Amino acid sequence: MWINGLKLLIISVLAINTTSSYALNISGAEFSPFVQKDPNGKISGPFLEMIKDVCKEMNEECQFSLLPNKRLKHMVRHGQVDAGFAYGWNEKRAEYLYYSVPFMLTEYGFFVPASNHKQLKSPVDFQGYNVGVSGPKSNMSYTLHKIREQMIKDELEPISIYETEDNAGKLIRMLELNRLDAYFSNKAAGFTIAKKVGATKFRYAWQYKELLYFVVFPKKYIDKDTVRKFNQAALRVFAKKGYLLDKLQPWSISAPLTDKATLEKYDIIYE
Repeated sequence: MWINGLKLLIISVLAINTTSSYALNISGAEFSPFVQKDPNGKISGPFLEMIKDVCKEMNEECQFSLLPNKRLKHMVRHGQVDAGFAYGWNEKRAEYLYYSVPFMLTEYGFFVPASNHKQLKSPVDFQGYNVGVSGPKSNMSYTLHKIREQMIKDELEPISIYETEDNAGKLIRMLELNRLDAYFSNKAAGFTIAKKVGATKFRYAWQYKELLYFVVFPKKYIDKDTVRKFNQAALRVFAKKGYLLDKLQPWSISAPLTDKATLEKYDIIYE
């Protein structure tokens, strides 16, 4: 009787092991249009859809959630989730994060009121401007403060910065009313916010820099083989004819380079 019971227990354990699999827990911070939650609580956006396609290619179960940005950064760093998105690359983060292949190419730049017809080509043309930016402590805010610091070093009249949370389109509305001289934002995000609030009296005036967005994995908690498998699957998906164009063009987002030089530049594990 005891032997039969043991056999039954072993068979049960084997059945569980063969029918269950580890699910990747992947979290993002709401950042429209890249990822957002609709009124019904469903998570959507091109970045999420692309990750889902990669998980499918991997034959991997993936679970998704949205977190406040600060909590996301903390949970990713400390391995409380397996992966996070959408992340830009920087040296400090690369010390403790593995980066995926790039998923999309976007840019930061300046929007100005429609009444401003001046040709804007460099920070010289923005001297003395009052510039709005979403914050606090966002990547865009950090970048704008760096621009201001460089203007001071170059002995230009520096911009002044108005920093506030911008989920409801406050800054683009202020821009329309000429209460700001400029609005510094991710280009795709700026146009998406403007569309949501019906803002039209503005123009995108100058691209400051391009940047890539990635999925990241905490080095201390996720093994290289998982990252390699994810990246190999992403490369296969992205190589499908018309895939990146179909996913990104409707959102005014560009396709990234995924050539060997780009992958090596960011020390991406793919072989």
